[in-house]
Amino acid sequence: MMPVSPRSSAAGMPSLLDPQTYGEDLQGNLDRALALAPVHCPGCADYHIRCAAHRAAGAHLGIDADRPQLVAAVAETAGRLLSARTGKLDIVIAGSADTGILSTVAHAIATHGPDALSRCRFTVLDLCPTPLMLCGDFARAHRLDFSWATCDLTDPARDFRADIVVLHSVFRFIDRDRQPAVLERLAAWIRPGGAMIFSNRIKTRSGEETAADLAKRRSANERFAALAAEGPLTDADRTAILARLDRALDADESRSGEFRNVGELRQLLEGSSLALRGFDEVANEIGGNGQPAYSRRRVLAVLEKC
Repeated sequence: MMPVSPRSSAAGMPSLLDPQTYGEDLQGNLDRALALAPVHCPGCADYHIRCAAHRAAGAHLGIDADRPQLVAAVAETAGRLLSARTGKLDIVIAGSADTGILSTVAHAIATHGPDALSRCRFTVLDLCPTPLMLCGDFARAHRLDFSWATCDLTDPARDFRADIVVLHSVFRFIDRDRQPAVLERLAAWIRPGGAMIFSNRIKTRSGEETAADLAKRRSANERFAALAAEGPLTDADRTAILARLDRALDADESRSGEFRNVGELRQLLEGSSLALRGFDEVANEIGGNGQPAYSRRRVLAVLEKC
């Protein structure tokens, strides 16, 4: 595990309490991803760069699907535990594409006041070093008590003690037949009285949804291309980045762990050893603006360790 020592906030860094930025530097994330991903994640660099480029260009993807609802769920859960316990809370974020989830969780904690953050210890886990390094930059800038570790969530040998485990858009990367065992291993990390906050999209097999997904990503590519044409990138760098975005266009259409309907996801969660305390559906319109559109559902669930 790699600890990150707190230090003063970076000059000009947005505040964690800013409801627009959540303290993120999206352009800085893109700059860092462009430097880090080809070196540390050569097999999935296109994915990491696509995520950073689309968000820097203003596209609403991933974390933006249920960010206000996630803030509310984390704030309620953390508030309860901060009141009930002494000492620090351990918050584990299992899986992260960039700083989006860490910033959202830290923002939710910060709404309880300046002392709340000092009582929380954040750990981010992922297979890939690139998002972990981005999270390290974010944590240093905002003086979070933070560590990270490269981790395969399907590895039964890994163990991270936690009061809260946050899983956002992670289980679609885990084969369906392995999901129940992985969920139980993650549940075992949680101390009694703690909670798991689980968010995942419902991805049907409909042609309408696929068309809207591709339209959404093409639009984000075009938006980035327009902004990049006005920025400081060289022609060669811009061409190389756009080639990566084009290659990653279809990447989200072949995930092995997608939930095809709400019932599949509910069955998984109800079959775990955790008590299901909340199960809310969130709808998001994807595509549109003259392109194919689809109303996608997402589930945000809260489970408790009794």
